[in-house]
Amino acid sequence: MQPLMANFDDHDDAQERHLGELNNELAVLVKIFPDVLPDVFREMLLKFDGESRLDIVANQLLKNEDRWVNGRWRTAVKRTEASDAIDVSQIPEADLFRRNSYKWAVKAALLQEFKMLSKSTVKAVLAEQNHSYTLARPVLKKIASKHWRSSVNNFFSRWARRSEDATEKHLMMRWTKSADGFSLPSLKATGDPELDHELHKTVLAPLYALYKSQQEAKDWDMAVQTNQEEAENADALFECGCCFSSTTFERIAECTASTHIICYSCLSGSMNEALYGQGWDRNIHHDRGLLRCMALTANDNCNGCITQNATQRAVYQSKQGAQIFAQFESRLAEEALTKAQVPLVRCSLCSYAEAKDLYLPTGTLQFYINKKHPFRVFFHTLLILSLLPLLFLYMLFSCLVSDPRKLPYFPSLFQTAFTRLANLQQFPPRFQCRSPTCSALTCTNCSKRWRDPHTCFESEVVELRTTIEAARTAALKRTCPRCGLNFIKESGCNKLTCVCGYIMCYICRQGLGPMDGGEEYSHFCQHFRYEAGGCRECEKCDLYRNEDEDALVKAAGLEAEREWREKQGLTGEKGKLEKVGAAGRKGKGEEKWTLQGWMDWWVQNVFVCSLRPQGLVPDQPAE
Repeated sequence: MQPLMANFDDHDDAQERHLGELNNELAVLVKIFPDVLPDVFREMLLKFDGESRLDIVANQLLKNEDRWVNGRWRTAVKRTEASDAIDVSQIPEADLFRRNSYKWAVKAALLQEFKMLSKSTVKAVLAEQNHSYTLARPVLKKIASKHWRSSVNNFFSRWARRSEDATEKHLMMRWTKSADGFSLPSLKATGDPELDHELHKTVLAPLYALYKSQQEAKDWDMAVQTNQEEAENADALFECGCCFSSTTFERIAECTASTHIICYSCLSGSMNEALYGQGWDRNIHHDRGLLRCMALTANDNCNGCITQNATQRAVYQSKQGAQIFAQFESRLAEEALTKAQVPLVRCSLCSYAEAKDLYLPTGTLQFYINKKHPFRVFFHTLLILSLLPLLFLYMLFSCLVSDPRKLPYFPSLFQTAFTRLANLQQFPPRFQCRSPTCSALTCTNCSKRWRDPHTCFESEVVELRTTIEAARTAALKRTCPRCGLNFIKESGCNKLTCVCGYIMCYICRQGLGPMDGGEEYSHFCQHFRYEAGGCRECEKCDLYRNEDEDALVKAAGLEAEREWREKQGLTGEKGKLEKVGAAGRKGKGEEKWTLQGWMDWWVQNVFVCSLRPQGLVPDQPAE
């Protein structure tokens, strides 16, 4: 037995090494060709075997990219700072090559759940979804819903007790009673640790999180009620100076001026009115950035404020308190930056901003006229000279109607314009958001999400159309479970034959070859029909008619458009492709309609900035 076990261990080690090599080569290809879906790389890496398969695949994609990709493009790739390095962990698990033990466990679990479907159908769907349990199960549920057994089960399930959560009805879920009489969920063993981890992450963990949040809410309400009753019995309640209700010591705050007592309910209501109503100026002290005291006094309103810690505790005890307090701090920061009038570079997807001006010591920059575009320099110089009389008239009129000391100081305008030119040419257009809730890469020129290769001011309509076309192509895609080849039926009947010899049905994906029963054409409906439409005598697949194809393509396109609009923040612009680029460019040219904006525009078109080489400073000339 020992030599036999040693052979199995050697085989497993060789399989792990081969799998690791394939995933590393897949990571390299994803880094080189970021706009191509990983399905293309998996298909080609399996097609070309040997030590030089990576070089062969890369050369084939460089020479005949359109032939191998065949419309499988990826748009709006989200990347992070660490994505410049080649790392397998940055690729989603659903796109990696899978171990054989995982494939067998997934196939066994799905065959047990979808017994009304044939094995070949389950194998075909798994091949399309890269043997991912999470991605294949919804597709199989949609196919099984058209089976007559599913219709009967749905008919009788109308009178059955409906569960509040679909996760509780999962086939791999098992309920056991504890010693206290509570039902505890657990997962059935699948025999593969990778699949067990995936089921725990997608099925059991959300259920535990839901139960935990519900239990914490019940415990909190019980604790507040018990504390209130104990304080009433001990006569230890405090009266709120705003609503005059009695509350406990743990739910009150004092103002900084007259020690007025305010309950947490009034503080939370004041915060909501300031953020979502019209009470921002009335409820917020703008110089201190704190909530004003809302106690009712005999003479006038209190001039005190509520400390930030007390406000945070009060808001956090309300529903979605963390998000409300984060919005409060973000709005305070936005207001402070607006008053400071500091040039900012902003993330187009959230409220994060950074100072735009770059500080460089004197003598480290050199400016010279743009000699590459002499006609543009001549035109802009002639334009500014022709506008000088109008500028003098503007200054004269301003002196008559306003304070001359408030007129712009032109040397400072030029200095600011040259500083912004240095920022524009020294900083790359790719902007990394530092917010922990966003962390997105955006372009400072076109305000769109950054993706490699990036094209500024690319029409959002083109990007949306590409996304929808890719989703529609994926909806019609079929994958051979024997060789892994992806293909799309353009014409002909629904009996498909792969180049490897595998035969399958295009509609239900069932195998029709000799190894799968040898049904071939007998799998399809043989009844004569007097009228167009589906057969009324059987439920077999049609040989030439695919009645779900148009609906499937339309549903896939709508789902892709919905997801794209959610990422772009355009959920309210359904069906308006001509307006989809308005939000991304909103506010782009607002700064140009000022005197400083016009000065920046002229300097950026006439001059060029570059860093002076080290050692070549004006005070120390080169030898």
